[in-house]
Amino acid sequence: MVFLKKLGHQVFLVLLALMLIFTADASMVNANSNEQKVDFHEETITFVSGTGEYRETLHGTVLIPNQVGRKAGIVLAHGSGVGEPGKGGNQTDIRKEAEVFARAGIITLIYNKRSKGYSKTNRSYELLAQDLIAGVKFLQTRSDIDNKKVGVWGLSEGGWVAPLAASQTDDIAFVITSGAPGISPAQQQTWNMENRLRHQGVQSKSAIHSLVYNGAGVVFSLSGSEATYNPVPPLQKIHQPFLAIWGSKDRQVPPAESAEIFKNALDKAGNRNYVLQFIEGADHSIFNNTDDGFVSLKTLYPGYAEVMTSWLFHVINDQPPVAQTVGQTPLQMSNSLTDLTTVHWYDYYWFQLGISVLFLLIFIGSYFVSKKNRLKKITKASSSIQRLAGWTALIGMISILSFWMYLISLWMNGGRDVGWVVAGIPFLWMVIQLLATITAVLIILLIISCLKNQRKQQTSARVKWILYAGILFIPWAIYWHLLFF
Repeated sequence: MVFLKKLGHQVFLVLLALMLIFTADASMVNANSNEQKVDFHEETITFVSGTGEYRETLHGTVLIPNQVGRKAGIVLAHGSGVGEPGKGGNQTDIRKEAEVFARAGIITLIYNKRSKGYSKTNRSYELLAQDLIAGVKFLQTRSDIDNKKVGVWGLSEGGWVAPLAASQTDDIAFVITSGAPGISPAQQQTWNMENRLRHQGVQSKSAIHSLVYNGAGVVFSLSGSEATYNPVPPLQKIHQPFLAIWGSKDRQVPPAESAEIFKNALDKAGNRNYVLQFIEGADHSIFNNTDDGFVSLKTLYPGYAEVMTSWLFHVINDQPPVAQTVGQTPLQMSNSLTDLTTVHWYDYYWFQLGISVLFLLIFIGSYFVSKKNRLKKITKASSSIQRLAGWTALIGMISILSFWMYLISLWMNGGRDVGWVVAGIPFLWMVIQLLATITAVLIILLIISCLKNQRKQQTSARVKWILYAGILFIPWAIYWHLLFF
């Protein structure tokens, strides 16, 4: 009997131990269930945003996890680009990130970017922020949403938009940004352009100063007031939990610089629930990449999804991480320029294009007049001046046209292709400089010839117009660093 009692006691202890282990395992499964991938289904939806002429019906998709109960939600803001597929502003462009959130058990809204008030040369971050807020309010009307736990995510340009939206409403419960700029669009794009030129081997200061810095003045005076948008004031108003992520190989936005700006702004706001995260090896969009971050492979970088979902689970469970910076601060290729937000009158597109059109009208008109004058009988002295004036007009016309074609094409392709680079100078840039320098030399020779000949014969009106244009051409060419001397 004693033996049976001891045996029964031992069996009881074993069963008790097994029960405790099973209970512990079950609790661990429940604790980690949110981190397991779940299936989801989709709903095609529309919602209205904006007022007056900017009121627009936006088309989107809601990704809904196949789980019971009320869930947290998130609305995604695109990077730059219009709403057409593959252009950056379509919901398909942020589909990969949306699926990360949906598979993590979060109801996710993606939508096509608005067309009213947004184009390649004109945009309003205020309108985009209102779209994001409208998306949040739309999700909050759903019965399967915990309307106290709906946040926003923004990529690149969306890194300006998401904080702006969060600074305007308490309906947004949290903010995540990826590749967010802490500087103005003018600074960001100029920094991006310079990085791309230097990566292609461009070392010429004249080329970089002209094509990038001076070019920025023309481009951003054309694109409106958002070129000087300051992201700091909205950041200083944000009290919600905030996760900001940058890739160490971000070549479009200065990651270390932006993170420091975010930290200072959030600290000033008294926000102690932020995480600034650097992901080693990731590019601007936190994608896999080649060519040292300059070529994106359009696939999510390892660990990126886990960083976002892990942080989200803490926030959703009312345990937001305390202010911290995670990962090694990357070394930038250079620092952004702070004085680009000031555009002088001579930087504006209307002035630069206007004076260039004036040059072209004079040079083209004078060149064709000189062709007609060759049929007339004129003195030897005036004949040499006429030929000199004709060559000045022809080469000046070619130099101006080639300069603007090169500058515009470079900014249109984002600085991705400068052409051949010889000894640190783009070959096409050398050709343009050569043409402009020859034009300047011909103008000087024409001035000297006219002064020598003025006692013998009066200077023709055509030559005078070329002289007037030439006197303006030289300082214009100096401004654009087009002369060798």
